[in-house]
Amino acid sequence: MYKRIVSLALMAALTVMLIPAAHADFTMYVSPQKGTTVNLRSTPEIKNNNLIAKIPYGTPLTVKYIANGWAVIDYNVGSYGDGYMMVKYLSYDYIAPSADNQKKTSNQDVAAVEDAAMAKQYRNMNSQFKTFRLVTTPFIVYGKPERVAGWSHLRFAPNEKAQLIRQVRQNEILTVIGETDRWYQVQDPTTGIIGYISRFYVSTTPN
Repeated sequence: MYKRIVSLALMAALTVMLIPAAHADFTMYVSPQKGTTVNLRSTPEIKNNNLIAKIPYGTPLTVKYIANGWAVIDYNVGSYGDGYMMVKYLSYDYIAPSADNQKKTSNQDVAAVEDAAMAKQYRNMNSQFKTFRLVTTPFIVYGKPERVAGWSHLRFAPNEKAQLIRQVRQNEILTVIGETDRWYQVQDPTTGIIGYISRFYVSTTPN
């Protein structure tokens, strides 16, 4: 009887050891050195057939845990559940690009910026990054001119001072893939270029 009790106790202990530890989800931000997109994959390995999506710089992601150099991402978009991204391309800080798209700032860094106008720009940009959310079902919008010449601006980040990627002409078609409180993250369906455009300068119908 004693041996049986000991055996059951050992089995119970082993069972507990095999149960994965609970992880609290946390947020990290896509932060490649050159301010480009980063590949999200279906498995934690670099292969040609496991690419889920290319996630743009600055996108906040929900991380379940990190193991062996990979972050497990809660990517609840479409039919996908979890995805994997190399952790070296992620940052714990809110980020805002500089002119060369490579500066990363935390709240502490912002306070240290001597130029008050630049600090304000970073705060505004980071506040928009904090509200960012992926669009489950991408949709089409049309460029709406902000100038008499008939064009608006596609920018690198959600801020009117962020680096200009290019001009968007009237009624030019863009695909919305993400959004913040005041900006859309859009992709050019022809070139694949991704950037941000103010919600005020697009419409859901031709104009």
